Amino acid sequence: MELVLPKTLDRATTLRYLGAANWTPDENTETLLATAERELRSACTPRGIWRELPADLLWLQDAGTDLSRHLAGCDRVVLMAVTLGSGADALLRRLCLQDIALGAVADAAASVLMEGLCDDLEAQIRTEQQQHGRHMTGRYSPGYGDCPLDRQDELCLALDTVRGIGLCVTKEHLMTPRKSVTAILGTADHPVKGARAGCAHCVLRETCAYRKRGITCETA
Repeated sequence: MELVLPKTLDRATTLRYLGAANWTPDENTETLLATAERELRSACTPRGIWRELPADLLWLQDAGTDLSRHLAGCDRVVLMAVTLGSGADALLRRLCLQDIALGAVADAAASVLMEGLCDDLEAQIRTEQQQHGRHMTGRYSPGYGDCPLDRQDELCLALDTVRGIGLCVTKEHLMTPRKSVTAILGTADHPVKGARAGCAHCVLRETCAYRKRGITCETA
């Protein structure tokens, strides 16, 4: 399905992604932010797809303890995927060659737009689930916590993302277009919240920029 980009770009979050949290941008930075947003909005073709399935899928049974805790009490799961499209990737590659500063800002801004799209699609799904008396956890993506990144392959196969939204997975289990997100949400006929994986088993534990600053991705 086609998605609509958020009407506004959260520039504070863009700056946080750039490592400049709580910084008041100067005029030049404001110009970079505005230019990056304008370029992205012209290049993006945002699309999303989702599907509800029984929770006892075989590949979920060997996907780590963190995902199991997140889906505890859920009898069904929702798989979802969102992408900004190949045009956004092409733009980011071009900007990185032509203007490094603008390319960095555009990359961060694209991540912020992606987050907004995921939030919007999740909200649509949640509304539909509530209409059927169902409750949902939050999103959980392969590669987070101790859930292997290779579960990306099965998730995209189950959603048929190639035909659905033009999203492919490489042999290294990375997505293309690069500015794409996949996620798993649990559903149940009673309230469920899911569980954050935490830092203990995160695959980015040793290189995480948040931990180096004494915070976590949940509180940043």
